[in-house]
Amino acid sequence: REFPQVFAQGGFDAVIGNPPYVRQESLGLDKQYYQSSYEVFTGTADLYSYFIEKGIKLLAPGGQFSYIVANKWLRANYGLKLRQWLKTKNIEEITDFGDLPVFTSATTYPLILRVSNNPLHHHPWVTSVATLEFPSLEEYVQAHGDAIDQTRFEDEGWSLAGHATQNLLEKLRQNSILLGEYVHGKIYRGILTGLNKAFVIDQPTKDRLIAEDPRSAEVIKPFIVGRNIQRFRITWDGSYLIFTKRGIKCSNYPAIIAYLNQFKDELIPKPTNWKGGQWNGRKPGPYKWYEIQDTVAYHEEFEKPKITWGNLAQKPKFTMDSESYYVNAPSVIVPVEDYYLLGVLNSSLCYFFIAMTAAGRQGGFFEYKPLYVSKMPIHVVDENIPNEVKIKQQIELLVQRELMLNKQGQVTEQDKVQTERALAATDIEIDRLVYKLYGLTTEEVTIVEGMNS
Repeated sequence: REFPQVFAQGGFDAVIGNPPYVRQESLGLDKQYYQSSYEVFTGTADLYSYFIEKGIKLLAPGGQFSYIVANKWLRANYGLKLRQWLKTKNIEEITDFGDLPVFTSATTYPLILRVSNNPLHHHPWVTSVATLEFPSLEEYVQAHGDAIDQTRFEDEGWSLAGHATQNLLEKLRQNSILLGEYVHGKIYRGILTGLNKAFVIDQPTKDRLIAEDPRSAEVIKPFIVGRNIQRFRITWDGSYLIFTKRGIKCSNYPAIIAYLNQFKDELIPKPTNWKGGQWNGRKPGPYKWYEIQDTVAYHEEFEKPKITWGNLAQKPKFTMDSESYYVNAPSVIVPVEDYYLLGVLNSSLCYFFIAMTAAGRQGGFFEYKPLYVSKMPIHVVDENIPNEVKIKQQIELLVQRELMLNKQGQVTEQDKVQTERALAATDIEIDRLVYKLYGLTTEEVTIVEGMNS
């Protein structure tokens, strides 16, 4: 073992560094070693997670640990064990740079973590850095940080907000149920074909396949991807999906099989015992070459009225689909026709919650994955309280108005301006009603609105 004299005295007085950013896919057989050696092991964790544990364990009593690492562990699934482990340690500082270009050659979402080997005090100094334009990082941290109660960090993800914001998040959770529970777990991801260029077709191709065999229409579905899903509207581009689900009888659809045959080399699933070089087809799986890659056992849900949204957005972009569109992964659907829920999800309050709890991406984008959206607190209206029922009904009417305004034709520039004004006014009114339903005070509304400014 190296440095025997150091460990004879209890360890290092300081451990500092910038550990390598190595994704879990590259760890290979080394995962067996990490699993047997580290408390924070998770099969999908990046290598820096183990560097953090190792570095902190090398500290002598009173020693100081400080790394600059990616901030993904704060909220990602793979960071759960690391968060739980760190919560038992004496965290001194967390300085989060978000998507700021600290390293100009790469987008790394850096964070500085400082931990000491001292008795626990449970109040790390936490700073979310908004700009790199400062003469001294130390002075910026002291001026813009806040002491956060470490015991209030949630296992599902750490919010680095100040006391007032933390209190508001806690209030939202106490007075509501999580979205996942509200919709009884019915949150489904879109369809992963494995090769969109084969399965996604345009109108002329659809028409030709149906002309060759009218039964082709049974497996051709209107199709949208994330960019088609906007706030209270869908901008369909005329794409269709050849939905050859698992177990389909190919003999029933000769025109479809003949069309897909031109892509056959790229559609064949990779054999599990493949020993050759690069495989030109799709990933291994128990599907036929002409079938959609995913099982999509819930495919009937696409035919129902549903709330849908994309994976990445700067602000909430949820909408209602009543046209039976099939949706591409990683977009998401919830098969409910709930206009009240849609209003809450598109509100400023939802944006505030996502910004505080979801993983951020460069350019002000946030991940709207089910992992995060499913945790959105949804206020359940008490049918025995007339005022709550009235507010819910008002939200539903306003949401239907937004959907209608977005469907209307806007021929002239004046039409567009008038529609935009009407939509903006409706947004404001929905926000006001949502705040009222959730019981927000004037000060709490100011916190939410400050996040949206």
